[in-house]
Amino acid sequence: MSLDQNIRDVLKLQDVELANAMNTLKNNPTALNQFITTRKAQLYNTVTKEHSDNFQKVYSDLGKAADTTKNILYYHVRNKDLDRTQEAVLARAVTDADNATYDSQVAKRQVEINEWTSNNKMDTLFFFQLLFIGLTLLAPLLYMSRTGMIPNGVFYGVSFLIVTALVFTVAVRAQYTEKTRDLRFWNRRRFQQMGGPPTPPTCESLQGLASDLSQGIISAGQSIQSAAQDIPNPGV
Repeated sequence: MSLDQNIRDVLKLQDVELANAMNTLKNNPTALNQFITTRKAQLYNTVTKEHSDNFQKVYSDLGKAADTTKNILYYHVRNKDLDRTQEAVLARAVTDADNATYDSQVAKRQVEINEWTSNNKMDTLFFFQLLFIGLTLLAPLLYMSRTGMIPNGVFYGVSFLIVTALVFTVAVRAQYTEKTRDLRFWNRRRFQQMGGPPTPPTCESLQGLASDLSQGIISAGQSIQSAAQDIPNPGV
């Protein structure tokens, strides 16, 4: 006997036993009611348990989703705190850099002012030295002129030359300081015909120059490509 036949025989026996049990229940209303009640209770318990398990699973998933959302919000708040901290640090660094640059520029300008003032005082001292030398030369001549050792004409002639030299020196130095000397650097001259010192390039002008250069290169490449396409192919 084959295995398939054994399986069919077992199924037939189960069907026969099930039919006998159904007939027995039909003939015994009390057992039938008890069977129906038991099956209802089992089905109710099964359905209730499945609903309870599903509810617990959904509730657990909802709690996990809520925790995940809460953690995301916490991360968002912490990221905002970090952003504010970094912005504060960056602002402090920028402020320190600006202050350092400002202090450096102020110190540099103060050195320039001190140098210009010192040299201007030295120029004034130079004039007073010339004046002292001139008076030193005129004093003996005045004495000699009063005592008759030299004619008055010689005294007046030498005095005129010394005074003229002093006045000419003062005029030249004053004209050079007012018209030619640079107002910021003592040892630098101003050339009015050249429009002053050149202006250093800025970042914006350099960016514009780079953009124009890139556009020129692109235009040249397109022109070369168009010219290459217009050249007839001798092999065609």
